Amino acid sequence: MNQRFESLDAFRGLAALSVVIFHMNLVGSVTELEFFKGSAIFVEFFFVLSGFVLVHGYGFKKDLKFFIFMKARFFRLYPLHLFMFAIFLLLEFGKLTAYKYGGFTFNYIPFTENTAVSEIVPNLLLIQSWLPSSDSLSFNYPSWSISIEFYLYVLLFISVVIFSKFKTYIWIFTPIIAFYLIISKSEILTSEVLRGLSCFFGGALTYLLYKKISYLRITKLFGSIVEIFIITFIIVIVSSDLKYKGIVTTILFYITILIFSFESGIVSSLLRLKLFQETGKISYSIYMTHAAILFCLMSTAIVLQKITGIELAPMINGERFLTSGYEIINNLIVFVILALVILISQFTYSHIELKWQRKGKILNI
Repeated sequence: MNQRFESLDAFRGLAALSVVIFHMNLVGSVTELEFFKGSAIFVEFFFVLSGFVLVHGYGFKKDLKFFIFMKARFFRLYPLHLFMFAIFLLLEFGKLTAYKYGGFTFNYIPFTENTAVSEIVPNLLLIQSWLPSSDSLSFNYPSWSISIEFYLYVLLFISVVIFSKFKTYIWIFTPIIAFYLIISKSEILTSEVLRGLSCFFGGALTYLLYKKISYLRITKLFGSIVEIFIITFIIVIVSSDLKYKGIVTTILFYITILIFSFESGIVSSLLRLKLFQETGKISYSIYMTHAAILFCLMSTAIVLQKITGIELAPMINGERFLTSGYEIINNLIVFVILALVILISQFTYSHIELKWQRKGKILNI
């Protein structure tokens, strides 16, 4: 089971960059396109792909050990999470200093609202998205999905090892039940948990289907037509305002991952280019670092606006935007920010992600 799904790795990178653009607000730029306004939905793609890949790697192992499995998962996610959480704590202390001695406020008083002291422990334990009493978007807000994913690993292990005879049924019915609870607006579990369950175990089910039909050989022409069609459909749906957009998009991502797992078309060939592969490799760092980078840029603009009186960070319809005053420059800034996020992510990937994954492999627990 050493097969790598290279086109799916690249997809992960493109999805991460789309989420970064979603979190940017630059007046009159590509960030205001409907596609990018809807790109938060790509977090669902991460969940589905994670379920698919984890079942590919672990779903049929006969001697899977809990501590070995979770140790690998811990060192995959936790070091960068803790590093970024520490960064956000430092930023919060910086905001507190600016508030006390400079009279600057950045939307709200430091260590209140979603950066309240009460949110520290849930973030350290990665349970902020599981607790109704906690703010899932506290501190490094992208980590809300990491909170869900980390404990989905535990549920996957339980289904693979403890309920191995029934795992197929678990992977089938978990998304169905989660979809039903989402539609019925149930509060049995948080909405974030339901999103994770519907996507992750749907990804597991997608891998089961792939395994059954992986013997199929798809021609380049047919594969290309299907891949182009599915990409077009993704763009249309992500840009839309459907009533049950989350569910429709999740099912669409099941299909997308199944199709691209065959890597048979021209889009897959493009995704296997080094540029896209490198982006996919650092996608977790892109996802986890970008909020801090955007915060620092926005905070700098707010301070400069107060000092100079030039409108650099206006509030528009209740949201804070960046602007240079020129739409062309604003669009250039988008690409400069993306380049900065990628540059920093390459550093965190090499010096945090890889470093601690290596340490985790040699650490005996």
